[in-house]
Amino acid sequence: MPEDAARPGRKTPLAITDVTVIDCTGAPARPDSTVLVTDGLIAAVGPSQDVETPAGTRVVDGRGRFLIPGLWDMHGHLTDATEDAFALLLMNGITGVRDLGGDLGLIDRWRTEIENHRRAGPRIVRAGPFVDGPKEGVTNRLTVTAPEEARRAVHELRASGVDFIKVHNALPRAAFFALMQEARAERIPVAVHLPMGVSSAEASDAGAASLEHIETINESAIWRQGATVTTVQEAVEENLRQAGQDLFQVLARNGTWYVPTLVAYERGFVLWSHDPEALKPRLDIHHKHIQLVRMMHRAGVQIMAGSDFSDWGMVPGVDLHNELALLVEAGFSPLQALQSATLNPAKFLGLTERYGTIQEGHAADLVLLDANPLENISHTRKINAVVVDGTFHELASTRAKALLGAG
Repeated sequence: MPEDAARPGRKTPLAITDVTVIDCTGAPARPDSTVLVTDGLIAAVGPSQDVETPAGTRVVDGRGRFLIPGLWDMHGHLTDATEDAFALLLMNGITGVRDLGGDLGLIDRWRTEIENHRRAGPRIVRAGPFVDGPKEGVTNRLTVTAPEEARRAVHELRASGVDFIKVHNALPRAAFFALMQEARAERIPVAVHLPMGVSSAEASDAGAASLEHIETINESAIWRQGATVTTVQEAVEENLRQAGQDLFQVLARNGTWYVPTLVAYERGFVLWSHDPEALKPRLDIHHKHIQLVRMMHRAGVQIMAGSDFSDWGMVPGVDLHNELALLVEAGFSPLQALQSATLNPAKFLGLTERYGTIQEGHAADLVLLDANPLENISHTRKINAVVVDGTFHELASTRAKALLGAG
């Protein structure tokens, strides 16, 4: 991720006073605190009586409110969601997005506009085009059919400056492993939507930085060598037993992150069903997906929150909060769910010295809440204001809505 672009001028300092800080480091919440922001960075965090507020500072009364780091959605598709997504993301406290495949030129134009303060939007890390096998009617793909083509794709993408590579499910098996080998040699991370014919354990052993979507581990159970299951229902049941435990140990041992996007399955396969008979098995699978994420979590698999917002039924910003609620349903504490969208993305991206927690020297991406998310994760929706790169947007104000493109 590039360094922040040079700012055109110093910003008015900001102090959020007498607020309860939930810094997401794992430390207890700190009531009666003040967070001082200068020129886009957190300059001080401490008891309100100890933090001096310089003359000319904009002071925001945080009494009765709660301050968390800005949230990251670690699986989205901005090209498909269009620029209309930016306002929804920011108004829902999403200050960072990992884009998992799209039009690199368009995304980079948006990213430059955001960095230069010509557009309000989240920070973006991006893959550019998918690396995939032959598919009709799809865009933003590098189509690969053979190992040599896969190796060339790695070098082409690296030369274009992508932050990571995203592979998709039609990539042939031999090409996948060639790509993974080349990506390791070039030190570029790979996010994996599991290709047909490759198991989750094989992808992890090959060096996948992250695996995407909970349903792909069921596909893996059907596709793996020596598979004995043939249906999704059978695959889910197998994963709920020792086979799943063994897989999750592999993921934990290899340090492979998982982005389950439970909400995408819930939206796409459960909530959209109008046939009661079709709904029953899908709802059963959805509940078992939640159990599988619980098993992953207990096994020590590192998990990040992502919604898979795109151009279909997902709502940018809103569905990240739905994903946090599903993670709590899967056994995460509210703090752990928050960390899946704050600290964990920063760890995954290697950016813990700048993002993911509320600490001195970190980027001032913050969300001010009217209720305590540690008591109920749904309180992450009760957003009073969002601070993006040190700029305060009070969501109730007409001016803030206009700035975020919602006026």
